This record gives sequence, structure tokens and C-alpha cells, in this order.
Amino acid sequence: MLGKDRARTDGAALLTTGKNMRKQRKSHGSFKLLVFLPAALVGIGLLLAFLCGYLNPATFFFPALFGLAFPFIFILGIILFIFNVCLLRKRSLFFLVCLLLNWNNVQNIIQFKGELGHSSKGKDKAGQVKLMTYNVRMFDFYNLADKRPGEIKDEIMDFVARQAPDILCFQEYYESKGKGFDITSVLRQAGYAYSTNPSLSAGGGFLYGNRIYSKYPILRQGDIPGLSRFDAVYADILIEGDTLRVYNLHLASNRFDRADQEFFSSLASPLENAENYKKGAARMMKKLKEATKKRLGQIRQVMLSAEEESAPSRQVLCGDLNDQPVSYVYAYLERKGFRDAFVEKGHGLGQTYKGFYPSYRIDYILFKGEVSVTRFDTWKIGYSDHRPLSSVLKMASAAEGEAKERTKVRD
Repeated sequence: MLGKDRARTDGAALLTTGKNMRKQRKSHGSFKLLVFLPAALVGIGLLLAFLCGYLNPATFFFPALFGLAFPFIFILGIILFIFNVCLLRKRSLFFLVCLLLNWNNVQNIIQFKGELGHSSKGKDKAGQVKLMTYNVRMFDFYNLADKRPGEIKDEIMDFVARQAPDILCFQEYYESKGKGFDITSVLRQAGYAYSTNPSLSAGGGFLYGNRIYSKYPILRQGDIPGLSRFDAVYADILIEGDTLRVYNLHLASNRFDRADQEFFSSLASPLENAENYKKGAARMMKKLKEATKKRLGQIRQVMLSAEEESAPSRQVLCGDLNDQPVSYVYAYLERKGFRDAFVEKGHGLGQTYKGFYPSYRIDYILFKGEVSVTRFDTWKIGYSDHRPLSSVLKMASAAEGEAKERTKVRD
């Protein structure tokens, strides 16, 4: 009897031990799954952010969302990489590869090549030209800044006068002489003798769109087929014997309205109505998708113009592209040979938009051909919902001439 009782006791103990072990394995497996899933999502997110520059959003839109969220995903990737290195996990190699693949994206977002502080100076030597681009939001014609009528316009004009760029590109330009918004005569007095023609309202009461002002002669100006002058305009500008083509762009915006703003703000609060969240997310997603596709079509039209045989080889493409650096449109322009003045000489994150959602760099000065950049500035002023950019560009022929002079001196 004692043997049987002992056997029963031992059997029960083994059974209990087995159950406990299974519970431990199950809880351990659940813990591993909880740790693995976020790590896998961050890794996949990094890979999709890398691929969003190569996958056409008209066909594969999903990766574009990870391009929007890239800064946050990259920071999480660094944290997970360090965590796995500390634990001597092989998974750290996976995160290292994902992070390295996105190194070019990191460089397009943050830079430390430029000078700290700002400079109001223009060109220092022959062959240099200072260019400024600015989305002025109609010079606050609708008084969104809640100041006296025309005050923002006057402040922008004063700012431009202090910076004295040689070439000035406005997006969301507006002028109406009859309503106290006389822009051109002020700039003519400041030395901008040349300008492109803006769009004229149906009743002829005001001018609007994109406009280029220049202290140098404009040899030729033109539109982009299929696009309005609110989207794009270009000018071939004669600068000390060299021709520089400047494209002033304002690509399609996402057109987020007050309802979208309220939905975005509500994301920080606890979930109360799942159906409203679902509708709000679907509405914003639809707008993002439509605008992303439209911007791609617009920039392709611009490139058809830029690649015409008659187009000068020196080109600058500037303005409000409404797309962040980790995007298909930006990568497309890189593949077309355009370089980013911010990447060459910028400093910090260079955010240019001050809207309700996280600030991104969506305004650019890009260039290609025999052109280089000697200085780049993002001006943190509050006259519009965008910040102005300026860059001092150097024509390559002038740089070659300086090199020849130095060679002669040595000889």
C-alpha cells in the first residue's frame, strides 16, 4: 500500500511539474512574441522606408506612409539595435543592416555641414548668385495672422530687402494694387527689374500663382504643359554670360482641413469612438494617396521640360514640393541628377513647414549641372506657415576661372 501511495504521490508531482513547465513555456513564448512583434514591425518599417524611394506610390502606396514616419521609426531602430547588442543577440545584425540601408535618408533629413547662425550677405565673388524661395501664403491677404491688413506683407518686403537675394521665387503669390497689395512696384525699386508673368484672375482684379523676380535679365520664361502657373513656372536667367534655368514649383498639397486637424489632434487622447477614428484615418489616408500620386505626375511633367534639348544644363529647382525627403518624388529628383542645397550646406533638421502636424522639410533648393552651393539658410521667421530658404550658388565656370588664376600664380 505504501508503495502504491508513493507511486501515486510521485505521479501527481510529476504531473504538476509537467503542467507548471508547460505554463512556463507558454508564458515564456508569449513574452518572446511580445518582444519579437514590435522588433519585427520596426525592422519592416525601416525596410519599407528605404523602399519608398524606389516603389512608385501610384502602384505601391503603403511604403510612402513609412517614409512619413521615418524619423520616429529610425529612432526606434537605434534603440532596438543597442538593446540587442547589449544582450548579444544576433538580431542586432538585422537592425544594423536596416539602419545602414537608410543612411542616405538620414543625411537628407539632418545635416551639420553648414554654418551656425545666419548671414544676410549675398554673393562674395564673380559668378555667385543668391537665390531665395518663399511660400508667402498670399502675403496674409486673408489676415490669418490676426494683424492689421497689409502688416505681414510689409514685414515680408522688409525681410526681402534686408536679405537682398539676386533671384526671388514666391509661391502662393498674390498682388492687387487696388487693395493695397502692390508687390511689383516695391520690388522694382529694390532692383528687381525682371520678373515672370503671374496668373491673372478671371475678372482681372488680382494676380496670383508662382512668380520669379530677378536682378539679372530673364531671357525666356515659360509654363509647364499640363500645369498652371500656380503649380510651376520657369525662367532662363542670364548671369554674367551663363544661363541658369530656375523652376519655381508649388506641387499639390494634401489639402488637410479643420476636420483633419481635429482628428489628428485627437490621436493624443484616449480612444472613445472607434468608428470616428476609422473614418478620420480613412479620410486622411485618401487625401495623402491622391496628393502623392498628383505630385508624382506634376514632377514628371517638370522633368520633361528640364530635359528638353533647348533647356540650359545649369538648373535650379526650388519651391514648395509638399513632400518630405524620404519620399518617391525626392528620390526621383535625386536620380535625375538634382542635388540638395540643404544636404550640401545645411545645418540641423531644416524644417520648413509650420502646420498642425509634425514639422517636416517640404521646401527645397535643388540644383544640377555646373553649379555648386557655398551657403544655405533656413530662416525661422513667422510671417507665413512656411519658412523662407536662401542659398548662395556658384556657377562652375567662375570656379574654374579662379582655379586657373591660382595655377598661374603658382607658375
